[in-house]
Amino acid sequence: MRAVGDKNQFTPFGIWIREYLRSSGDGLAVTNLDYVIEDFKNKKIMLLEEKQSGGTLHPAQRLTFKVIDAWLRSSCPASGYDYWGFYVLKFPCGATMPGPGMTLNGAPITCEQLKAHCDFTKKACESLNLSVVSQAA
Repeated sequence: MRAVGDKNQFTPFGIWIREYLRSSGDGLAVTNLDYVIEDFKNKKIMLLEEKQSGGTLHPAQRLTFKVIDAWLRSSCPASGYDYWGFYVLKFPCGATMPGPGMTLNGAPITCEQLKAHCDFTKKACESLNLSVVSQAA
């Protein structure tokens, strides 16, 4: 059995899968993606990862999300979809809902801007390019 970090952040199945599957040292990474937001009528899609308390992407998440992001960047145009990209929404320490101090891909964002972004009304910032983004994202 491998070690698991803070078990409070996982569901019971999330704990099980992280404890009983082989480790990343053996080439297996387990991560979850928080949100896939899709406007199926207008064929728009984006990925959104939520980080509480100013958290950052884990290196294994970064590698996995980089692959998924590249797939969507290359395949969405052929399928008629507009891929809006990959975003990391960070909440400041103690905040669990949209409000002051939150950032989207490192840029400060208001609740109104976040709603417009997630509704595909207006992009609040550029998508992360995970192949070149720093570890701070």
